[in-house]
Amino acid sequence: MAQALLISTLITIAGLIVIIVMGFRATPAHVADHIIVALVTVVVGLFSQSMTMFFFIGTGKELKEKSDQDATVVQQTKAFKSRVFPAAMWAMTAIMVTFITGGGVGSGKTPVWVHDALTAISIAMFVRAYWIQIRAMNENATLMERYLKE
Repeated sequence: MAQALLISTLITIAGLIVIIVMGFRATPAHVADHIIVALVTVVVGLFSQSMTMFFFIGTGKELKEKSDQDATVVQQTKAFKSRVFPAAMWAMTAIMVTFITGGGVGSGKTPVWVHDALTAISIAMFVRAYWIQIRAMNENATLMERYLKE
């Protein structure tokens, strides 16, 4: 499961790069393609980050139960969440705001440079989230191996 979540985050990063290329190369006839690929990327990105948060909620609960509320385990699971959740929320916020301002660009109400800057911020937030999540998932896997052997 963890690998699928990390892969979906990488797919989102790749999708954002593809969207940038499509956006800069878009002619009026190809703007719809840019929007459709952006919509799919946003959905995958939101899914990857929200499911990552649920992954840590679920595994944290399981680890707490199996470790008989070991204080060290409880503290470690809280530490994972305190690192992963803000990064995931910032990534989701950035990609949603970027998509929304894209609509503003299409209607002529938002300057293109705002949308471009937010796109760069979205990529940065997803790369940051990926880096934080891969480290937390590795540490979480170590705990799971110790307490969830079956």
